[in-house]
Amino acid sequence: MKKKIIWLFLVIVLIFTIYEVLFKTKTVRYSGQNGDWSVEINAKQAGLEGSYSIKIRYKGSGTVEHADYRIFPDDYEGGYPDFDNNGNYYWTCSDCGYYDQKDELLFFIVWDEKGKAGEKAGFIDLKRSRLE
Repeated sequence: MKKKIIWLFLVIVLIFTIYEVLFKTKTVRYSGQNGDWSVEINAKQAGLEGSYSIKIRYKGSGTVEHADYRIFPDDYEGGYPDFDNNGNYYWTCSDCGYYDQKDELLFFIVWDEKGKAGEKAGFIDLKRSRLE
C-alpha cells in the first residue's frame, strides 16, 4: 500500500513538472524611464524556448544619430541600433533564452544627436513589473 502511494505521488510530481516546463508560458516585463529615454523589455518562455523584445523610445528634443546600449547584468546585448524618425527602436529575438532572475536591471546608453557635438550618457533602472 505504501509503495502505491509513493508511486502515485511520484507520478503526480512528474506530470506537474512536465506541465511547468513544456506547456506553461511564462512572461516578464522590465520597464523604466528618465527624462530622455523610455525602455521596455518583454521576455517570454514557452516550453523550452525563450524569446524577448526590447522597445526603446527617445523622449528628448533632438534626433538620435546613433546609440550604444547595454543592459546589466549582461543578459541583453545591444549594438548601434537604428532609430526611426520618431526616436523609436525595436528589437526582437526568438530562441534567445529567457531571463527573470532579477527584480531590477540597469540600462546604460550612450548616444549622439544630429547637429550636436559630443556624446550623452544615461542610466535607467528597469523594474520587473509583471511576472506570470
